[in-house]
Amino acid sequence: MGAIRPHDETKKNDACFRAGFLGSKIQEQPYSEQERELLASGVVKKLPVYDRILGSDKKSSSYDHVSGRKPQHIIEVERSTAHFEKLNQTPEHVREAAARIAEEYSLVNGRKSPTEEMSSRKWRIRSALRVLKRGPSYPVELASAESHFSHDVLYGSTERSTASILNEKGQKNPNESQLAPVSFQIQHREWSGQYRGQLITQTPASSAPDANVGERFTEKLTARSVSKIFSSAAYVSTCHEGFTTFLTLTFNKAQRLRIFGGMTDEYTTLSDERVGAHHPMRFRRNMITRKAGKNERKISAPVCDIAGPYTSIEIQDHAVEMNMNREIMGDYCLLSEKPKNAFTVEKTIETTIGKEVSRLLDGLKKMYQRGWIADHTIQVDEESNAQYCDLKRASVKPHCKAVATEFGPSFTKDDFHYIWVAECPANEDGEPNPHVHVLLKWTVEPHLFSAWAMRCEKIWGHGFAKLERIREPKAAGTYIIKAVGYAAKGDDASQGLVKGNRYSIAKCSRAPSWECIASFEANNITAIIKELGYKLEQWKKPLERSLNRLSYQKSQTIKAKAIAAKQPGTTEDKLKKMQSSIIRLEKQAQKVKQEMKSRQVHVSTENNFSISFDGQDAKQKVDDFLMWAAGARGWSMDCRDMDLSELKVEADELYQSDYVRFKDKRAYWQAVLCDSVPIEPDENEVNYWKSFTADYLEGKLTPMLH
Repeated sequence: MGAIRPHDETKKNDACFRAGFLGSKIQEQPYSEQERELLASGVVKKLPVYDRILGSDKKSSSYDHVSGRKPQHIIEVERSTAHFEKLNQTPEHVREAAARIAEEYSLVNGRKSPTEEMSSRKWRIRSALRVLKRGPSYPVELASAESHFSHDVLYGSTERSTASILNEKGQKNPNESQLAPVSFQIQHREWSGQYRGQLITQTPASSAPDANVGERFTEKLTARSVSKIFSSAAYVSTCHEGFTTFLTLTFNKAQRLRIFGGMTDEYTTLSDERVGAHHPMRFRRNMITRKAGKNERKISAPVCDIAGPYTSIEIQDHAVEMNMNREIMGDYCLLSEKPKNAFTVEKTIETTIGKEVSRLLDGLKKMYQRGWIADHTIQVDEESNAQYCDLKRASVKPHCKAVATEFGPSFTKDDFHYIWVAECPANEDGEPNPHVHVLLKWTVEPHLFSAWAMRCEKIWGHGFAKLERIREPKAAGTYIIKAVGYAAKGDDASQGLVKGNRYSIAKCSRAPSWECIASFEANNITAIIKELGYKLEQWKKPLERSLNRLSYQKSQTIKAKAIAAKQPGTTEDKLKKMQSSIIRLEKQAQKVKQEMKSRQVHVSTENNFSISFDGQDAKQKVDDFLMWAAGARGWSMDCRDMDLSELKVEADELYQSDYVRFKDKRAYWQAVLCDSVPIEPDENEVNYWKSFTADYLEGKLTPMLH
């Protein structure tokens, strides 16, 4: 290194020379007796080299008066600290100017004490350290998505983009519709008098869903299923006087084994013969079907002989192949139609819940429409009012309904209404317990009930059947939903696994579907529905709080009554007062619920694709909603079925002021959202600019003109 650079220049390099890179500074300094002893003992060699460098700054607070020296790194730290304080020190004239302004104008607002500022700074530092130590723990799902999917965001997204079908590889499909894939339909349901606006998405032909294949297994009812059950129950209640009987069906052990895979055990008998524990099987040959000819009926008939010859050439005439004895072997069959497997294995006793319930309902329907004979009746003794069984037979007439024809009234078979839902939860032992809940529109006289129940249970033949009379036919839909333990939101998943159909509704009991009366372009209708849902929910908030309060008071009163009933010395009057209080709270809650439904408009922020209107004025409410949406919120009102341009102009003129107010409000909040965040100045910066103000007021500083 001396050959490359002179020694005096190398010595001036503080980074190498002071660190002892070119030789220990210890050898160049005079040492005290204590330091010499440490050097002789070898302890100093274990210390870092930098800590062994000593200086001679007598002004330092760590000056050693014995040796007259201190460590070099302490000197450098003190020197750097003094230099930093000098650079960040506020000038004296600035402090004086700030104090003078404070005295003249009393600028004391917003000042903070040093103690408070230091405590807040420590709190910020500690919170930051806690965050850094813990690491980011962001939630997987947002607690509320309203900040990202509010109605204001939907208004903005509609203005920026329009709905269209994305073409594959940039090529247009001439078979696709040129209209937008999303439309807003006004639908009507005549039997209930309801109207609704529904957003409909048309699935393009290129995105058709896959066909359902294989066996079906379900774990619970879907929201769509619950909606169909409620609609059908409401339809029967409105148009057919409602369901009147609630039936619960259970399965015995043998039938449960048949449902769960077609099994038997050693105690099961088939056709009076003990079969043992095995799986009864049947092998079915896979047949090839022959296509119908040009002048034949369009049916598929199996070929006479599966072993017939196969050919890869399609033959129009069904030629036959003969062997040496001139015997027909079979029709020619295409090789592509040859079955993959020659035989199919079938479980002869396997069944499903849906099959067994369908068999029962077929038998009950015949009884209902043809009539039946009761083998006994229940009579009441006139003297003792006791019931006794009369073994006389009684004939029950069939159920018929009058139908008007051109020749006069005629009688035909009455409709058989039913709804059934199956479930298979686990029992106390963890075993599956399948059972079925059925709603029927069928009642009998009290003296025929016993014979009717025995006849129904005999037709079922698989276990116990329980019959109950529904006291409120108009609320029959809630019976079956509560029976299967299913909440409207679908959170309860304890219904068990069921193979095949999980529920079924009679054709005559199905509610007629909604009928479309007008179709519009969607435009910004989703944002409008979202805004109305938010307003309706805000209006319902006080009523919901009142309803929750009444529900809590009712539950507490019921608990207090139960406790008081068990305590000795409680009078009957006190219990009656508690019961009257419970009844009063129920009536108040019912009144609040009626008030919540008084608007007769159903819309929610969770579903911005539908809005419905009830009541006698439903049609007028739909018209008002469309006019308000077109005029006050800028909806296009572009109808696909008719020209409504005149109504659009009328709506714009009627709600012009409301639309201008709506646009101004949106523009204001957009400006607030896009405005930059204000930066809070520190104390030194405030004092600096206050000094400029003081100098300007005293005439020492002139403003700069640009």
